[in-house]
Amino acid sequence: MKKKSNILQRTSLFYVRNYYRSQIIQQLDQWSYRLISLGFTFLTIGILSGAVWANEAWGSYWNWDPKETWAFITWTIFAIYLHIRTNTNWQGANSAIVSSIGFLIIWICYFGVNLLGIGLHSYGSFTLIPN
Repeated sequence: MKKKSNILQRTSLFYVRNYYRSQIIQQLDQWSYRLISLGFTFLTIGILSGAVWANEAWGSYWNWDPKETWAFITWTIFAIYLHIRTNTNWQGANSAIVSSIGFLIIWICYFGVNLLGIGLHSYGSFTLIPN
């Protein structure tokens, strides 16, 4: 009797829907891992080349400017994400939470730091144009 109910459960629309949902979630997880890896590579290149440029422009590689600091925080969060993905016990929801935190920090880095307009990167701030 159990085999019949098991067969019915596996052929039901609910099982098929959950199977495809899990396949889509796994594909999205793989795509996010690939895109974050690519973005992490470009962020690393950007931070390193920015440090070389800063040494030529300001005489030091790193000044702990708000924009530099938040770029480093973003880099650190995504480095944590990539390390979490290497451990199979931490994959899934845990890595999704860390990548969501990284996404939030990117918004803070882009809007929050630019709205402050302080530090060496003040040329990138949003300014109000007086009438």
